[in-house]
Amino acid sequence: MLFACFIPFLLFLKGKPMQEVEDVLEDGRRFFSLNLITAGHGALHYASLFMFDWLAKRYNVLEKRNQVPKHIQFWFKLYYWMFMTGGCLFFGAGVLSHFAE
Repeated sequence: MLFACFIPFLLFLKGKPMQEVEDVLEDGRRFFSLNLITAGHGALHYASLFMFDWLAKRYNVLEKRNQVPKHIQFWFKLYYWMFMTGGCLFFGAGVLSHFAE
């Protein structure tokens, strides 16, 4: 059921929020907002840049990411945690059902 929330949420992120993030972090290059598949990858990528300093430093966007508004960062982080929680629940249920046999 949690996966049913991913597509509408991703469509929301693919619009204005992802374009604003790309304007700041990618200097206006639009790669992740091209289609739904790249938007999914981009949403997880940008969320990890907002959460982890070492990764932002690796991509040389440590200073730039502070220019992205906090409410947009929140939406990307929320999508990341929803995706990871849904993945853990999905695969965890499979592992539990395998061992329950």
